[in-house]
Amino acid sequence: MLCAVLLIAISADHSEPHLAWVRTYSLLTVYAAAAAAIAVLTWRNWWLDARLAVVTHGVDMAVFTAIVFSANSTTSPFFLFFVLPLLSAAIRWSWRETTLTATVMVLLYMIAGLLIAGTGSFELERFIIRAGNLLILSLLLIWFGIHQRRTNMFLRPDGLELGLGQRENPLAVALAFALNSSGASAGAIIVGAVGDDPSDGFVIRDRISHGFNAERPLIRKWAPASFLYDLKKGRAVTREPESRFRFMKVRELIDLDEARSLELGDGVIAEVRTGTQHGWLLLWNVPELSADYIELGRELGRAAGAILDRHALLTAIESSAAARTRLSLARDVHDSIVQFLAGTAIRLEAIKRAAKAGAEVEHDLDVLKRLLVEEQGELRGFVTALRRDHELDLADALAELRSLAERLGRQWSVECRLRANGERASIPIRLQLDLQQLLREAVANAVRHGAAKHIDVALEISNDRLLLDVVDDGRGFSPSNGTSVEPWSLKERVERANGSLKLVSSPGATNISISLPLGAAA
Repeated sequence: MLCAVLLIAISADHSEPHLAWVRTYSLLTVYAAAAAAIAVLTWRNWWLDARLAVVTHGVDMAVFTAIVFSANSTTSPFFLFFVLPLLSAAIRWSWRETTLTATVMVLLYMIAGLLIAGTGSFELERFIIRAGNLLILSLLLIWFGIHQRRTNMFLRPDGLELGLGQRENPLAVALAFALNSSGASAGAIIVGAVGDDPSDGFVIRDRISHGFNAERPLIRKWAPASFLYDLKKGRAVTREPESRFRFMKVRELIDLDEARSLELGDGVIAEVRTGTQHGWLLLWNVPELSADYIELGRELGRAAGAILDRHALLTAIESSAAARTRLSLARDVHDSIVQFLAGTAIRLEAIKRAAKAGAEVEHDLDVLKRLLVEEQGELRGFVTALRRDHELDLADALAELRSLAERLGRQWSVECRLRANGERASIPIRLQLDLQQLLREAVANAVRHGAAKHIDVALEISNDRLLLDVVDDGRGFSPSNGTSVEPWSLKERVERANGSLKLVSSPGATNISISLPLGAAA
């Protein structure tokens, strides 16, 4: 295209001497014909494109020097031709190749200028200005190459969290993402644990997908991180970042028998690596496949690894959440059913002693029966609360807590009173369940360990925090190393809710102060 414009320009302007015009016209014609031929030959041939890259780059620099000084020397209108090889180096290779190209071109321009110095067509001022322009543009393109090297072009799989769940096959999701990004119509991904040969695979071909298991490694361990391959011609090419192309034979990188069983076509292969897995991403039937896909394949391999890592993380989070739920339910069952059965056992022992002494126990048995029925209702309410997914109004929460305090008082044969004040608010269901279990545990500890007879419970909401104070008249807790011992079951539950607990105990009085954040509980 550049040569076509230059040919039109010199055809319209015959102000130059005839000999110089013929030399320029001939050079541009030959160069344009060669450029067109190379374009045709390499349009869909990434192998030849990579092979001719260095050769054609050298030709570009030589033509620049010749075309500039073929006519008008330092005043040549073709001076901007030097942009072509500089941009080519900056786009195709790294800043090092761009620096080398710029150095060679500046030297060639200087040498050619010195050779014609002293002739009538030589203009020193314009020569210096153009040499400076060439140097400045070269520095800009070198800076561009260095900056581009530092820029991370990683393909972020945005939005995958919307469709990636534990039930999704992560290999299928990663492969589908790579196919959509590259435009390939077929592909496969095969991974295995780090240190083992990749064997678990998934393939998508003609919109038909299925999993497979490789009997032996498909890709050699020494294969580069990304490369293009041609099975029919048995050749492959790769390029490490900031280096030249490296040409190899396919049989050195791929197990041909396994490749035929998968019906692989010519395409790109890239390494996939995660924290626990290692494997390969294979894409074939890629439209407009070119040497640029070596770098793109490397990025797609990283994106596929990120997808697999994300799936592993989500699976671990779900497993952890399930484990925490089981632990929480275990605590709740311990703090409700187990504590109730402990209190029931104490009451049965008292009824048994009274029966042996000849006392009337029918009333006590009726009370115990009523407590069992109430506990059954409490368990049913507990299960119902677990199914809720909304908050509970403070008035309803207080009503449930007062009812629980009355039942605990009858269960443990103590006086248990609850009072509340504070602003109108709503309490998350999880926090309400925690409050119920905290109250059960606190009353049980006061009776079993402190022999308390009176328990006062105060509930207050202030500054987005819920304050719970439990005061009893028991014998208190014995200090350990000068510090009061905090009940581990209460402390663990409070810490899990991101709250704080303070215990002050002395003979005849024990005060437990608990502070819980409303937001953290939600």
